[in-house]
Amino acid sequence: MKFFKKVSLIFISSTLILTSSVFARSFNDTRGHWASKSINVITKNRIMKGYEDNTFRPDESMSRAEFYAVINNLAKLDKTYTVTFSDVKTSDWYYNDVAKGIKAGYLTPTTGPLNPDREISREEVAEILGYMYSLKPNASATNEFKDASTIKASARGYVGALVEAGVLKGYENGNFYPKRSMRRSEVAVLIRSLVDKYGQPDQKTLNNSKIKFGSRDLYR
Repeated sequence: MKFFKKVSLIFISSTLILTSSVFARSFNDTRGHWASKSINVITKNRIMKGYEDNTFRPDESMSRAEFYAVINNLAKLDKTYTVTFSDVKTSDWYYNDVAKGIKAGYLTPTTGPLNPDREISREEVAEILGYMYSLKPNASATNEFKDASTIKASARGYVGALVEAGVLKGYENGNFYPKRSMRRSEVAVLIRSLVDKYGQPDQKTLNNSKIKFGSRDLYR
């Protein structure tokens, strides 16, 4: 009996070591990268993930669909709503992620295109994160940016909220560049900062009666 207990303990210990090494592993392309610590934290907690070739591709821009998947992992969303976007098919890998985004309320359903493969912009990221974290919009906090007037109205308050929280900032030249795409490393750092400050957001679920359709060109 003692022998079996000893064998079991060895097996359990080995399993823990193996599991730990899988989730704490370094990617081939993040060693020495400025965002490596945040990338390790975010991937270890299964909010973001790397690729099958053991790379994270930190300097690649993130697509809208990829960002929706990250948000769903961050908030542990599991409820869905019927997808009506003209360019999202049931066979697409991101179909369920889009369905979850609609049900949570950070995506507005339309019968037009979503353009899920388009690079997600800084203002889009801020708007979704501000909504998911239920931050109080503060448009006046964006007045420090020279290009504040170019931030779309629906996102400006959340951009300001994230700036006020100290987790998002502009560039040295005084601009925010709301339309500029975000790299995977930048998303990892931003989300880690939010989790450190507020924890992970609560699940959001809208009643179907509260889900309203937007114009066909909303996501062009």
